[in-house]
Amino acid sequence: MWRRRHYGLLGVFCACLVSLLCSVLAAQERCDAEVKLLLSPEGTEAAVRALNARGEALSRIYFFDTNQLDLLSQGVILRLRQGAVNDLTVKVRPTNGRTFPDPSAGRERYKCEVDLTGKGEVRSYSIQTAYSSQRLPTSGNDLVALLSPGQKQLLEQAHAAIDWTQVSRIGDIHSTTWQIKGQPNFGKLVLELWKWPTGNILELSSKVGAYAGPSALAELQRLANNKSLSSDKQQGPKTAMVLEEIVRPNGR
Repeated sequence: MWRRRHYGLLGVFCACLVSLLCSVLAAQERCDAEVKLLLSPEGTEAAVRALNARGEALSRIYFFDTNQLDLLSQGVILRLRQGAVNDLTVKVRPTNGRTFPDPSAGRERYKCEVDLTGKGEVRSYSIQTAYSSQRLPTSGNDLVALLSPGQKQLLEQAHAAIDWTQVSRIGDIHSTTWQIKGQPNFGKLVLELWKWPTGNILELSSKVGAYAGPSALAELQRLANNKSLSSDKQQGPKTAMVLEEIVRPNGR
């Protein structure tokens, strides 16, 4: 009797464990990929023509960090967009391979994504909320008051050490995006130009399935070559590159 009960409980435990592991794997599989290629910003007009880009949309983008980019060094990105897109995003890029479940349990706009660039791949977890106010927060204390419960929990999961009194608004970036359709092997491409007082950066990107990243990045590079579009000498996640440029313009 004891053995039957013991094995019965063991079977239930194993079934629960398998179910949990399947749930975890399923969550990981839902992390889609986005392939990104930086092009020479001097060739923006040529890229728009060559790719038959349409639907120009304008936005302003602001980031929040300390003067030493302490948040970025922990893999934390705080972004506010206004214009064609109005939202507030908290994004975490783990530096130690950690993974994060959705802290909002499906109640908020949570996303897991893998960015693939010529510099490798970076996994990120983010929660995005709508932002309708015309008033721009200037300080960390202003911003933290706007964060949703899920966004705050995501920062807690990341164990981010943030002194909100040292956080301020960084940069005023003018973003122009174009939509590109009809290119072989891609459902939709996005061309995005960021301009700020001391520089600019141009990115061609596409969202693809979880396992299609490497082949899609190769296709993206082939497309640029076939269209005679010059790739930028530097490749990698543009947010980190731009923040470094804004805060440390002579650091390269």
